[in-house]
Amino acid sequence: MLPIAFRNSYNHVQSIADALEIQIEKPSDPVNQALTWSEYKCNTLKYLISCTPDGFINFISTGYGGRISDVLLFAKCGILDKLPDDCAVMADRGFKNIQSLLTTKKYELIKPPSVSSTVKLTNSEVLETKRIASLRIHVERVIGRLREFDFLKPHAVIKHSMMSYTEDIIVIVSALLNLQTPIIRK
Repeated sequence: MLPIAFRNSYNHVQSIADALEIQIEKPSDPVNQALTWSEYKCNTLKYLISCTPDGFINFISTGYGGRISDVLLFAKCGILDKLPDDCAVMADRGFKNIQSLLTTKKYELIKPPSVSSTVKLTNSEVLETKRIASLRIHVERVIGRLREFDFLKPHAVIKHSMMSYTEDIIVIVSALLNLQTPIIRK
């Protein structure tokens, strides 16, 4: 059942999307170093994670090099083929340029209004930003739960010898999270 906070204005949201980055050992190959170099100033693998409004993981992408932008990650990962018709995707400002991808599939993007250093947000835009942030927090809480597992802890570094297992570990951890107590209590 849809959580109360989503029922009025956001009852068609099927995906709350965000990126998950996991630090890896620095690759020895310079090309792989460049592909995995992240804005966090380390080498990472980047995944797109999506959860439902009630906090269940409904999509996790394969890993990409940390250099990939959120928009390109969203475009390449295959989530667009998994979403039902006429749904909405909720995301943060980093995903603002996915609107054209969603429009081709007749999906709606729900994100906080864009901010500018020269234009002040209106009161209604500030309220909308707070409302969306209070709902988007669910995907952050899901990522927080993923990070409770030692392999995925915030400052854990995946060794080269474990790289081939990373995809399977993330899928298994995601499945285990979906078996836990939901983040939204009914």
